[in-house]
Amino acid sequence: VGFNWKASMATAEVGEGSEQDAKQYPLCVEYCGLCTMPPEYCEYGPEPSKCYDWMKTNLPEHYRILVENVGSQLEGLAVGEGKRQSRGGKALKKAKKKVEMKLIQVSRSQRSKRKCVTVVVGLKTFEIDLKKASKTFAQHFSCGSSVTGEDEVVIQGDIVEEVVDFIQDHWPEVDDSSIDVIGEHKR
Repeated sequence: VGFNWKASMATAEVGEGSEQDAKQYPLCVEYCGLCTMPPEYCEYGPEPSKCYDWMKTNLPEHYRILVENVGSQLEGLAVGEGKRQSRGGKALKKAKKKVEMKLIQVSRSQRSKRKCVTVVVGLKTFEIDLKKASKTFAQHFSCGSSVTGEDEVVIQGDIVEEVVDFIQDHWPEVDDSSIDVIGEHKR
């Protein structure tokens, strides 16, 4: 049981006009098996090279027409000519690869005159789930803990040294050189 890659559009009447404008209805539209768009739109899909390979084997006539159209467009184009596209849709953005140093920073921040919190930043670089880490800190140290910000866990109390030891014991992939104790930190 497979998907029919040919779809029919609704039947419409052909108006009086030239023979070039005359089309037979219902129209038969063929779709790409990978990106599910018409073949002329495959270049805007997530992986156009795979779509073109699929088109070579399954829709050779569309592939031939597409290659001829691209060839004729390239003939009239000079190198360095043209305008770069500045606007586009939201869909199908390429993933950005972030190159981050694997470093965990532990610091103490004063909340009020006599109250302090311990701030842990950088657990995400070791692919540690922040919500689970926050819950683990709260259970182990019997205090409140929460995730604030994109990569920050705040633990109630001045327990900087204990947190450093606990991180090394609980997550073996974090070694001693990857933890930086900053000390006092303003929030």
